[in-house]
Amino acid sequence: MRTNIDESGSIPEKMTETKTDDDWMKRKERGSLVLLRLLVWLSLFGGRNFARLLLYPISLYFLLAATQARHASRQYLQKVLGRTVRWSDIFRHFFCFAAISLDRVYFLNGQVQQFSLTLENEHLLHAAMEQHDGIFLFGAHMGSFEALRALGHQHTDRTLVQLMYQENAKKLSQVLAAINPALQHEIIPLGNLETMMRVHEALKRGAMIGILADRTLQQTHLKKQRFLGEDAAFSESAFRLAAILRKPVLLMLGVYLGRNQYRLLFEEIYDFSNMQQEQAQAVTAARERYVDLLAKYCREYPYNWFNFYDFWQTSCKE
Repeated sequence: MRTNIDESGSIPEKMTETKTDDDWMKRKERGSLVLLRLLVWLSLFGGRNFARLLLYPISLYFLLAATQARHASRQYLQKVLGRTVRWSDIFRHFFCFAAISLDRVYFLNGQVQQFSLTLENEHLLHAAMEQHDGIFLFGAHMGSFEALRALGHQHTDRTLVQLMYQENAKKLSQVLAAINPALQHEIIPLGNLETMMRVHEALKRGAMIGILADRTLQQTHLKKQRFLGEDAAFSESAFRLAAILRKPVLLMLGVYLGRNQYRLLFEEIYDFSNMQQEQAQAVTAARERYVDLLAKYCREYPYNWFNFYDFWQTSCKE
């Protein structure tokens, strides 16, 4: 369990007036390393039912103290709920994030038996893996990636490798790595020269490459698209990567239903191994499909989306 918001949605200590897409990378972690370790220890040794009691004061603290995150939550919920947002809605949003963060500890510790996991469209995943050496699974900062990783370990013999940016959550990454050190081999860090080579090698081994495609490291390949009623900028970089490597892309989400229940779902986005269009058109089609699906599931599970910054104010050069 954590009291900061990391790669799943940073809570900033302050924000500048000029907002760019990489603001989330520059924000400092909140919470000390000692406190994070203590919370993880309490979670593992006190049990999940006890640890969940701690989520109420933690969520209340962020509701009262995290001004910018509260503003971002209200802005998002206003769009997705289509009504006046109450304080209870924002609390529920923070609590959902805290609950998923807590459960991340148990998934990493191999305690999958504590959860009820419902699979939807699993046949799409198996069909893609049977036809290809490796595939891409595009997710978002929505729900639980660890629930999906647990699925990969239980239901397939393929490795689920996550392509992610870790620099803005070093303390949390250190704590979580201590829970299950072996899983660090299933992470490819973004932002260095070896990234592309490691992705290519992982695909050759038949791995599933997981990318949270609703953020980008740089202001490149950004395109505007309608998202929850207003234009937002989405990067095409991940889609271009899949197109260059000619691999199929599926949407993957592990949405939290409450208590100990998760819904793990897959949807087809685009099969770049069999492009019927020019590459640029195929990339656009894939990005549009991804954003439309993301909006659909945000409306269905509004409290599961965790981008706690001004998502719609990203500058976009086309």
